Amino acid sequence: MIPKGKIILFPCPIVEGKTESLSAESIRFLHQTTFFMVEKAKTARHFIKSTKHPVPIPQLIIHEITENKKEDESFLAHTLNGEDVGVISEAGCPGIADPGSEIVDWAHRNGVKVMPLVGPSSIFMALMASGLNGQNFAFNGYLSNKKPLLIQELKALELKNQKSGQTQIFMETPYRNIFMIESCIESLQNHTRLCIACDINGETEDIRQKTIKEWKKEKFDHFHKRPCIYLIG
Repeated sequence: MIPKGKIILFPCPIVEGKTESLSAESIRFLHQTTFFMVEKAKTARHFIKSTKHPVPIPQLIIHEITENKKEDESFLAHTLNGEDVGVISEAGCPGIADPGSEIVDWAHRNGVKVMPLVGPSSIFMALMASGLNGQNFAFNGYLSNKKPLLIQELKALELKNQKSGQTQIFMETPYRNIFMIESCIESLQNHTRLCIACDINGETEDIRQKTIKEWKKEKFDHFHKRPCIYLIG
């Protein structure tokens, strides 16, 4: 009987080309893998090539994740024939605010081993650098882009933090950063702490944690069109 392969979850840099942010173990397993299931094929090829993969890129078997579960599961069946399949998202860690969880769920249902590898995650790096509660936290993804509903959501997250001390983490599309910061200042209480973690792991990294009262005195137009993670504590 052929031993089953593994599903290997490969992190990739959150700053393009910064392969030094990856572990040696991750690179070693990447170079041993030739079957990949990825969020976007073009980006994945570029990333794999940047690690100096020993196999020419055109010879790698790369399947782009689709909405067709049968297609995806057919590709994952390579693991049942002894092949390892690597999963790569656009940036950071698969399955954390990125595709990957359904692939891992399939693996568990089919008795296929899952191997998560360590790498950069903007969510966890923002929490590490925030000075806010790292023992109890929640990631809320994207909030509403409609002002009235957004204000309701922000107030609800603030209330959760006040009741339990749970740090509330969320993200926003870079071009809406100013809208998000202004909404936070407008809707949150003066003593509430807001951390904005911008360009994490990059040369222009800028991570600041202040009370809303302090943010009201700050200029923040420099956050426009830059990737940010937000934390309320």
